[in-house]
Amino acid sequence: MAVKQVESSSPNFETDDPRGGAIHHKNIHMVHFGDYELEPWYGNTAYFNPKSGSLGVDQEDGIEWELEHLHVCEYCFKYSTKASNMIRHRVACTAKKELPTIGRLVYRDDDSPFIIRKVQGYQHPLFCQNLSLFGKIFLEDKSVYYNVEQFDFYVLYGLDDNDISVYHNKLPDFKPMGFFSKELSPWDSDNNLACICVFPPYQRKHLGSLLIEFSYALARVTPGQYLSGPEFPLSPFGKVTYLNFWSRKLAPVLAQYFTGVKTLRLQDIAEITGYRKEDIMLTLKYMNLIDSTPRKAQLYMGNLYSWCESRGLNPNFESCMLKEDSILV
Repeated sequence: MAVKQVESSSPNFETDDPRGGAIHHKNIHMVHFGDYELEPWYGNTAYFNPKSGSLGVDQEDGIEWELEHLHVCEYCFKYSTKASNMIRHRVACTAKKELPTIGRLVYRDDDSPFIIRKVQGYQHPLFCQNLSLFGKIFLEDKSVYYNVEQFDFYVLYGLDDNDISVYHNKLPDFKPMGFFSKELSPWDSDNNLACICVFPPYQRKHLGSLLIEFSYALARVTPGQYLSGPEFPLSPFGKVTYLNFWSRKLAPVLAQYFTGVKTLRLQDIAEITGYRKEDIMLTLKYMNLIDSTPRKAQLYMGNLYSWCESRGLNPNFESCMLKEDSILV
């Protein structure tokens, strides 16, 4: 199968912490992820041995903190500097199956089709460590790579369109397309998500919305988390992602329940949506629906319909990627 190069834009860097995993330049220049070539967004020295500077798994001499090519398995995220090693691994990889078996099935939509499996860090530490290391090259603020025992990972699997075109009559294997992690005992009990990542080959398919919707569905059945949201502070990319998600979800709620209402309580919106009041306030400002002062906040519901029109949204219709009857928790 031909290698497919995926173009992606990489944000700027401001911090430099080689031994903490973050540096201000991309020290891995190209990642071969299955049949895709990916350009990392961020540097990641956590892949390397801190004493020798060589890749931790291969233990070979190399340039300190630098690597031209990294080969990563698209099923289990094991990695190597050598293409020959990865070719042999892909043939024998135990995670390469028609349906994934790692962890526990918590969501299955046979129509889409998408699967989400809950993988506990303490039960599958190597898989979760490798997943975290791979996610770091696309996440600015991810800082946990090896101490994964206190996290659950919710991994989204789907069918790669590129595989479907090649396999024709044979159903291809489900592949990991993204994930979010959730801390078992977070400092703030209303955190329903620690970090989220959709891998570049599978972006622009609304999979981030699917994962976020599932994180709120999971929070609704978790004691003490009905009103919840992502861990703060959000990265710049994470803030854009969540504001886009919250605004598109709040628009039909506001149109249905609060049109013509003179007094609006954030608690009322929170109880309907499950979003934290501070997240709702942030979103209303983003939508230009509220003008707040230290003493009061003025709501401009007239701006709602112009905001929806500018984005091609129907305020009377809520778009939802998640199917409630496919949730298995």
